[in-house]
Amino acid sequence: MKVSLIIPVLNEGERLRGVLSRLREAKRETPTEVIVVDGKSSDNSLSVAKDLADKVLVAQRSCRAVQLHHGALVATGDVLLFLHADTVLPDRWQEVLVDAWRRTPAPAATAFRLSFDRKETAYRVVEWATGLRLRFTGVPHGDQAIAVARDVYFTVGGFPDVPLMEEYFLIHKLRCYGRVQILPERVATSARRYEKNGPLWNAFRNSLLVTLFYLKVPVHVLARMYR
Repeated sequence: MKVSLIIPVLNEGERLRGVLSRLREAKRETPTEVIVVDGKSSDNSLSVAKDLADKVLVAQRSCRAVQLHHGALVATGDVLLFLHADTVLPDRWQEVLVDAWRRTPAPAATAFRLSFDRKETAYRVVEWATGLRLRFTGVPHGDQAIAVARDVYFTVGGFPDVPLMEEYFLIHKLRCYGRVQILPERVATSARRYEKNGPLWNAFRNSLLVTLFYLKVPVHVLARMYR
């Protein structure tokens, strides 16, 4: 089994260096390839990626869904793991991931549990709320490192060209292929997006966006609200 890690980036030079260096230094217990898809960064993201990734692409525009799909088109792995540039995989990610995908029946998708790189109580509350939301929606968010079998990904059409919540569209299309398995290990994602208005406010906003999504509010309207 081969795993393709697909990382969309936009002006993530220094953070990307740490993520890619960690992946390169880890013992590769299973065949892997690391694909970085740049969204026309204005910093050194592209040069960092060329130094440390196996494949580097430049997307037509900065849109995470477009970048993820662009990476999937050139991936050669049996499993596609979509990884945010500000998310660190757990030490045992290869062992846990491969074990899940070698089981019969295979899952429709996998994702890791969520944790943040900050230890304040508020972030523990957000982690708990994320787990609660997942129970109701069955949809892990992109910073949980979602993985999908390559053949199934293309059978369902992959990520659509949307400005936000691309994982909800993908997981909805995957439901007929089985369940989404949440793996026991935790990723550590950056808390930077929660720092401006605080973790609890941002968690409330995200929950509101999810609710409005299920109420059929157009995704382009949700994207404006998010930004």
